[in-house]
Amino acid sequence: MKNKITKHTVFFAVSLFFISCKSDCNHEKELNGNQYSERPSQAITYPEMASMFKEYDNGQRIALNNYITIKTEGKDSIETISQFFSLSEIKQYIAYIERLSKEKEINLTGIRIFTSAFPSDYKIKEYQNRVCFILAPTTNIGDQLNIAFEPLESGKMKPVSMKSILDKYADETSRTVNRASVFSLNLWQDNPSSALNRGNIYPPY
Repeated sequence: MKNKITKHTVFFAVSLFFISCKSDCNHEKELNGNQYSERPSQAITYPEMASMFKEYDNGQRIALNNYITIKTEGKDSIETISQFFSLSEIKQYIAYIERLSKEKEINLTGIRIFTSAFPSDYKIKEYQNRVCFILAPTTNIGDQLNIAFEPLESGKMKPVSMKSILDKYADETSRTVNRASVFSLNLWQDNPSSALNRGNIYPPY
């Protein structure tokens, strides 16, 4: 009798688990393996990677190294080589922009990565003037595809482009900005964005 009750209890609990699962539930996908575990079509080969690094080292990197040498008054001659985000940071960021986009009923199409640089008065001295990257969520706005947008400032089904917000911070020499602009330090905390930066850059080592 006791075994019967136990079996019925287990069966009831398992049934509740699957009944409570909504139509978009991922349990079945998880049981059958991660749908994103296959090699992406954008994955490259080592010959391609080698040719890309060679092109960069013999071109843009030389100019960037010369620039950082001037900016640091000869103290450093190697520009940024990479920027690091941990796997958990990347997963958290994706979950964050997915949640924000879903709340605003805006279709999140991807992440755009912009090249930028830390300003001369950045709080971490070793990072000053160095190249870095900014990650931003994207969506389609009208006939413009994969535009960086700000879910924090967007309305329901009404995405606001990041460029329209950045234009408010344009400096005097350029009335508009295409990707970034000169920010004063005291403004950084006053207008939060959904863009990602502040990873570890190398160098400094």
